[in-house]
Amino acid sequence: MLEVLVVGALASGLVSWGIGTAWSKVATAIHAVCGLSLLVLAAAKIRGSVAVGMRRRRVNRWLSVGFGLLVVATVTLGVLHTTGLWFGVGYGTALWTHFLLAFVLTPLFVWHVVSRPARPKLADLDRRAVLRAGVVLAAGAALYGAQEVAARVAGLAGGSRRFTGSHEVGSFDPARMPTVSWINDRAPASTGAATDWHLDVLGEAVDVAGLASRARPVLAALDCTGGWWSRQSWDAVPLRDLIGERSAPSIEITSATGYSRRFPLSAVDDLYLAVGYGGRPLRRGHGAPVRLVAPGRRGPWWIKWVSSVQLDDRPWWLQTPFPLE
Repeated sequence: MLEVLVVGALASGLVSWGIGTAWSKVATAIHAVCGLSLLVLAAAKIRGSVAVGMRRRRVNRWLSVGFGLLVVATVTLGVLHTTGLWFGVGYGTALWTHFLLAFVLTPLFVWHVVSRPARPKLADLDRRAVLRAGVVLAAGAALYGAQEVAARVAGLAGGSRRFTGSHEVGSFDPARMPTVSWINDRAPASTGAATDWHLDVLGEAVDVAGLASRARPVLAALDCTGGWWSRQSWDAVPLRDLIGERSAPSIEITSATGYSRRFPLSAVDDLYLAVGYGGRPLRRGHGAPVRLVAPGRRGPWWIKWVSSVQLDDRPWWLQTPFPLE
């Protein structure tokens, strides 16, 4: 059952991480139940097989210990984030550290499975095994429900999380909104003046000042995979106004850093190029002078320092689910 719970936690975590719609709540709940069920199962493993394995003094027993400690640490960080008891330090948020430990845990999990080969048998699905699995999952679900209720009753920050599990930071106050970027997509050394910015839309140069004169308020929440969200009134121009009724399988939007994402052309009516927020120009860390606003999508899709918008013959899904740079 350990293997099923780990796979379930990893899969639901990735889905929850990537979805910016209300469906994320389902994936987040499944992820939490799997993680907390792992804690329940860990207690039984420590009393049983782990204790026996340590007495045998095998060399690889310390890998097993490390695997177990990583599982506990990963789940603990998840609980700290969801309750709001600890947000982390700087860019190292509790949620990001939770993700990083999960990725470190993955090869150890593969080793754990490969080093203990066992063919599945129908006998493994007897009534006792099914009942035991049900008890573990029920305990995990009960812990999740108790955690959510306790956070609300105690007035913890976790009691008012968004459906993605993110905490609100700096809504309608851009100065308080974080300036994080996806992995190593760092801000250009200098973005220069908006009047000098090179923005290529379908092969034509677009004047940023001209965009600013056409911008209108667009209310949208930026939901970062780092575990925070912030709603702003973005001064933006609909992308449809710039590309008209042209046709192609997808549209590719590229940053001055080389970072890019492709979107289905059918989504163009929900994409905007922002030059400011609340009547003020964007800050450099927030993508000045031009950034993409993509309501309903998570932070990695909100491309900063946009320099190019082009039609593309490739389908939008022919790319990694998450950028690798």
